[in-house]
Amino acid sequence: MHWSAITLGVLAAALLLCPSPPSDARGSERRSRFETVGLYVWKDSPDQHAFWKACGINTLQFCDTHWSIRAEPEAVGEVDRSSDGVLNDYYRRFADGIANATRSGFRTDVILFSNIAQWTGPEEREPTGTGVLFDPRDRQALEARLQAIARAVRALKKADGFTFFGGDPGGAVRAPFGPLPAAEWIHMAREVRKIVKRKAPRAHFSVNPWAIAHWQYPMLSCFTAEWWIREDQLTQQILEAPDLIGPDCGVQIAAHAYYRPLALRMLSQEKSDPSDASDPSDSSDKPDRPNPPFPDALHIRALLDRGTQHVWAWPYFLLDEADDGDFGPEGRVTQSVQIATRYIHRHLARMRQLGFNGIIGNWSYAGYLPAAVNTYAFGRFARDARATPERVLDEYARCLADEASWRDLAQVLRFVENSSTWERKLPPENRLPHLTCDLKSVEEARHALNRVVPRAKPLFALPEPARGFLSRLARRLESRA
Repeated sequence: MHWSAITLGVLAAALLLCPSPPSDARGSERRSRFETVGLYVWKDSPDQHAFWKACGINTLQFCDTHWSIRAEPEAVGEVDRSSDGVLNDYYRRFADGIANATRSGFRTDVILFSNIAQWTGPEEREPTGTGVLFDPRDRQALEARLQAIARAVRALKKADGFTFFGGDPGGAVRAPFGPLPAAEWIHMAREVRKIVKRKAPRAHFSVNPWAIAHWQYPMLSCFTAEWWIREDQLTQQILEAPDLIGPDCGVQIAAHAYYRPLALRMLSQEKSDPSDASDPSDSSDKPDRPNPPFPDALHIRALLDRGTQHVWAWPYFLLDEADDGDFGPEGRVTQSVQIATRYIHRHLARMRQLGFNGIIGNWSYAGYLPAAVNTYAFGRFARDARATPERVLDEYARCLADEASWRDLAQVLRFVENSSTWERKLPPENRLPHLTCDLKSVEEARHALNRVVPRAKPLFALPEPARGFLSRLARRLESRA
């Protein structure tokens, strides 16, 4: 990794804020860190590199959406042609983004979607954003898709890794060909692995069975407990599939039932637990909810024992409140500052305990500024198992506010966290105790925020000027009034 002046400045700031561990604790601290701490960012955003570095992020995950761009039929396959200007330009920009991220010291990974056909118009862009699905049992359609993936991998071969994705987008939801057995996705994954070995031999390959239930159970709604249980069952089937995950194929696992409000609400509301998974009088084949949640430590240990080098958690909805829309249970839209450090801390501690050696969070173009504190907390907790929500909030406040007022800002951050939309979405049994906070009302929080004075120069790079963040906080407090 290249040590830039920005990186060294971040380290210096961290030393001011955090006491050094005793020497006998340093080895344990290193072992407790995730080797990969990443963000799924879709495409490169150079203006955020310094902030991501400050957070401790070392990996950026992009996604290849060439299938959404109108292309002539002869441009769909693997061979480049001079008439394929649109796709060539797309891959040139994409490759430039990978190179730029690499120069900034990040590792890069590219998501490759599954059974989505190349868009051929008439619009310049596929209008739904989820693509035109094809039946992979149609070998001609499958071969066309594999050729398109080969072209993508060849164009982006300098990426450090490629990940083959499950569903959403992809699968069989609202498709005319009906349910698809997960075995078809597994077959396609093996073929994509061959492509990566051939076209980008230095890159690692992984699978991410996200929304794999969209393949085999397209008729199920994610607003039922059964969808989430089926999703876990199919993911376990993929983990156990022969000749797939191992030394030449990593895996990224969502682990929905450990953190995700929508999943936890559905499982709680429908009382789908091991002791009473379904009504005994119901003769339908309803699945039982796993206990403990899936995956458990034995699943992860089995993957590592198999020689799997990249075993990453992939909690897409951990850092923002957009799981089922930015709504609290009362139905109001809340798109202002989001702070959920207690829940991020809990989830990363659980994933570390299970044995994952990497974790990828989500960075949303729509919500990255309101979720900036969460992004910082995610990176800090991933890098330091000793970090606490209180310490991380103090660090962020001290970075932004001057010495006379950062403690006021830290209390406001606690106050906002204690009324988070994320928390209100969770079933009561999954909620954590509130942070200790000196502020007891919105009015007190407003007065505290009015006393905050931004530093002339923040201690580390921020995603926006300090006054912009403080204005967002003020609007959040107004929404609570």
